[in-house]
Amino acid sequence: MRSILTRKVSTMLITLGIALVMMIFISMMATAQSMKRAIVQTGSEQNVIIKNKAAPSVEFGLLSEEVLNVIKYLPGITSGSQNTPLVSPELYNRKFIKFGDQDKVIWLRIRGITPVAFEVYPQVTIIKGRPPRRGEVIIGKEVEVKFGKAFVPGDTLQVGKENHLIAGIFESGGSIFEGEIWMDKEDMKLDFDMQGLSQVTVRLESPLLKDSFIRDLNHNQQLPMADAIGEKEYFASEAETSTFVLVMGIIIAVLMALGAIFGGMNLMYMTIAARTREIGTLRALGFSRSNILASLIVESLMIALMGGVVGSILSMVVNGYSLELFEVAFSITISPSILLLGLMVSMLIGIGGALLPGLSAARMQIVDALRHI
Repeated sequence: MRSILTRKVSTMLITLGIALVMMIFISMMATAQSMKRAIVQTGSEQNVIIKNKAAPSVEFGLLSEEVLNVIKYLPGITSGSQNTPLVSPELYNRKFIKFGDQDKVIWLRIRGITPVAFEVYPQVTIIKGRPPRRGEVIIGKEVEVKFGKAFVPGDTLQVGKENHLIAGIFESGGSIFEGEIWMDKEDMKLDFDMQGLSQVTVRLESPLLKDSFIRDLNHNQQLPMADAIGEKEYFASEAETSTFVLVMGIIIAVLMALGAIFGGMNLMYMTIAARTREIGTLRALGFSRSNILASLIVESLMIALMGGVVGSILSMVVNGYSLELFEVAFSITISPSILLLGLMVSMLIGIGGALLPGLSAARMQIVDALRHI
């Protein structure tokens, strides 16, 4: 404690360095985790997506609308408020949307739906306005992040060839739906010159029926081009994009941590050089080599822990910040587990920075150390 207070400037510099490392590390880990959670939360165990068998993703292939005549009569599909099967035929694409007087261009996910979609996706809740009619759209609350503007029902937005009235704004529990624009399926056909269906999402009576429903559909001779996959599994595969963010975050954190470790080592070597006679005196009084090593490691750990705490506090600046990454709009949430991980990493930095200097001090001969008196 005395050593830390005596060397205020050097201690403050290395503490700040560790704090910056921890701030970036925690922010990157939280971003990757929040992005993955937004994608995974989109899926429901009770929903099944039916897409073109030849396409890896729903946006790269189309099904004939005639498949609806078969799908809606399949067993296991639950019924909605109108006593009709909860089968949602949809068009899906990613398009550039022009916005503002300066023709700002935004890359957005657009989904063409029918009214039944709000029953197939019960997590979607309209927080402002109402469901869209023909010529109207409804937007997810994270769309505002992409545009950098707060929308209200009654505003207009050019989607495709035409301007559309914004009928409402919705949320969906943090899922990636919140970064989409939803419009009437027939309007999307006209605005984007699309035909057929990108996907059909069905809601089953029970999640227990999912495996048998998928197996039967994939072997149905009337649906040769259709491929069924659980909605949860489909979005879990998309969540792999967050792995890139995670890997990049780890690489950046490791590089910065190495810098912090070398900074810590430099500080500890300076500390040892200034305390050589103190170490010699302690050894002469009977303190063991392990005592000396332990005291220096504890000192470094205290500095690293201070840096970790400061970095954790600084990282809270990004908590709740809305971000759009890899076409996924989401809000960053820093969880207690990530903060704990950050503190553990900071302590590893403290150990790494003190180990070599500590061993050097512990090996110091008493006679050589006492010569500095």
